[in-house]
Amino acid sequence: MAPPARIIDMHVHYFPRKVFEAIWAFFDANGNGLWNVRYRLDGQALLDELCSQGVSRFTTLVYAHKPGMASSLNDFVHAAAQNHPELIPFGTIFAGDGDPAREARRIFEQLGHKGIKLHPFVSREQLDDERFFSTYELMQALGKVLVCHPGSGPGYDALDGAARLRKVLKRFPQLKTVIAHCGAFEFGDYEALAGDFEHVYFDTAMNCVHEPTFPHNCPGHDFFLRNADRVL
Repeated sequence: MAPPARIIDMHVHYFPRKVFEAIWAFFDANGNGLWNVRYRLDGQALLDELCSQGVSRFTTLVYAHKPGMASSLNDFVHAAAQNHPELIPFGTIFAGDGDPAREARRIFEQLGHKGIKLHPFVSREQLDDERFFSTYELMQALGKVLVCHPGSGPGYDALDGAARLRKVLKRFPQLKTVIAHCGAFEFGDYEALAGDFEHVYFDTAMNCVHEPTFPHNCPGHDFFLRNADRVL
């Protein structure tokens, strides 16, 4: 009998319970229910569910939407990773805190985080905000990974994420970058980035899942064939 598949999930959110509850409430209320969150789990219950689905390791994608939040989220991730080796610790930064590179250096050098998640639609801080540039420079030097959500899916109205990310990658061409949801819905724009920069990758969270609030979210069979070495 073949051994069970080893799945590493590159797009898992891992927040403290109170933050999760605020996120779930937002999805319940916004736009008559933007998203029906099925698995309302945190902590050990979340780990157990992922394990039951064949996931052996996973990232801890957190993000901040206001000043003073990033540091506590990063500490939460670090504490959890000490007890659960399944976690691949990812933290976050917030430009509005004043010196995001200082927090980035702390989580990489003291806490051992593997990367950073940025969600410009939640933080209202763009990827090409120059306050992030010193962090990108540090990440490029250390080989750390940026996971970002610059595409407009599932319900955002800005379509310039690829152009903003291109500006970043032109300046930091060795920055390892994972584009969430394959860049939905601007698949072609993000595929062009992968063609121009060797360290651009895609995660497939929610892609090709037929959900009314996330329609047309499959980039297509040929996209996956063309980018087989870039899909996580």
